[in-house]
Amino acid sequence: MGSAIKWLLALGVGIAGGWALRSLSDTPEGAGVKLLEMGIKAKDRLSAWSAIERERLEDMLAEAQSNIARESAVAGASARQGSTSRRRDTRTASRESKAAKSDVSSLNS
Repeated sequence: MGSAIKWLLALGVGIAGGWALRSLSDTPEGAGVKLLEMGIKAKDRLSAWSAIERERLEDMLAEAQSNIARESAVAGASARQGSTSRRRDTRTASRESKAAKSDVSSLNS
């Protein structure tokens, strides 16, 4: 029973579509022209949509590449800063140990 209803609906849609298409034109050639016109318009809309989506994709890729470049630059800067601060810490520690030695030697004297 369900397939019979589907078949009748498909037939009804086909008849209604054909009738609507035939009413848009006066001759069968006019119907063909109308179909071609609808196809060309659909192709143009699809081309415009795909161009917009392509541009969005290119923007997303550019943003991802800039994020990667920024992250690697920050990582490089923090690595350089870390090595500089380690050198500073070593110098400070050696000065502090010399100061502590001199304090101990002055207390012993």
